[in-house]
Amino acid sequence: MTAVACLRVSLDANRTDIPVESLGPLVAKYTNAFLEVRWCWPRTFDLLTHYCYRLADPRTDELDTFELARLSDELELRLFGTAAADALTLLLFEGSEEAIQEFSVLSDEGVTALMTGSRSLPVGGRLSRIAADGSLSRMPPEAEAGCRTPFTEDVPPPLEALQGIYFPARQIFVGDVVSCTPGDSDLHVSVADGREHQPADAVEFDNACLLSALSLINKGGLKAPLYLPISFSKLMRPTLRGGYAELLQVLPPSARAGLAAAVYDVPRVMSYQSLRTIQGVLEDHVAAIDLQTADPCFEVLHLSPQAVRSVTFVLPDARQEIRLAALRRFGVRAGEFRGRQIRTGATNIRSRKELLLARELGVQFLTGPAVCRLRAEPVGGTAWAFDDLPARDEDHQAESLAVLAARA
Repeated sequence: MTAVACLRVSLDANRTDIPVESLGPLVAKYTNAFLEVRWCWPRTFDLLTHYCYRLADPRTDELDTFELARLSDELELRLFGTAAADALTLLLFEGSEEAIQEFSVLSDEGVTALMTGSRSLPVGGRLSRIAADGSLSRMPPEAEAGCRTPFTEDVPPPLEALQGIYFPARQIFVGDVVSCTPGDSDLHVSVADGREHQPADAVEFDNACLLSALSLINKGGLKAPLYLPISFSKLMRPTLRGGYAELLQVLPPSARAGLAAAVYDVPRVMSYQSLRTIQGVLEDHVAAIDLQTADPCFEVLHLSPQAVRSVTFVLPDARQEIRLAALRRFGVRAGEFRGRQIRTGATNIRSRKELLLARELGVQFLTGPAVCRLRAEPVGGTAWAFDDLPARDEDHQAESLAVLAARA
């Protein structure tokens, strides 16, 4: 049982003043230094090119990508400085020794073609991108969908649902996150259930959730806030921002006190201008803003006191020990959040161990499949014993599973 893969550093040379002829040796120098410290025996690494390394771990069949993700931060800082987010990408190629060798000698253009799907991968190989939280996403993105069984029946209507937000200190659900699964999706969509369940089209998903919330508001009887998913990356695009602002106008002003925004895909560092943009679009329509980040080292000290209601950490889609370690890294920083009078949350919680650790660390708000499954009706405002989690609407859950099973 030995995990073997090729780690490749892919970067934008146009975003640094370092001469091209010096860039490769510098990448190799810094990567070597990182691996010598972090990739300890019995794990091994071999330099294939300035940008590629063959990694091996004889103790497992899956490499620790959470640890490798830190390399991206260090290289970006050394090569590009502090203002070059996304200038560097870490790729992991898995395959036979022959396939790894073929991948390692590809040009930058060849790797880009693999990532976009315009060129075929070496036979039997699999290419993934390592995210900031250590999770892996298949490249090209269509590779994930290509593994699924195509639909053979009429597409069912969108599946609207809610997931409760739990406050363990009082053992009560204090709100609900709105969700809406498109009819052409073979997995339910939710910002509380990890990367696998993130929306393929964030704008369409956000709009559908907002209209679902409007329907719930019109029915009346809400006992706790509804959290509306809003994509940070889409909201930052001027060409899309107007559409968000226009759609938010349909929400009745009288409902503002009962609405909150769950702004997802937030980066580690939130700039002042980004925060002002979020507040400018949302504050007239919601009473609270929650920032959801996949980075346990989110820079809360960059925020002014009470800039937002809460910051929620999205646990990575990884092995249990990696998830627990990431949760602990976030939770032990509780003092920094208290100093800014900003509450903490954790989502994509999937196990009893994660629930217990989150409570032990004092994380204030919890969401995810181990907390509350998809429900047809809001659970916010309802007392629920910690030992009885996850909360679920049995009839609705059975219906949801039946629909999803029929789609698979």
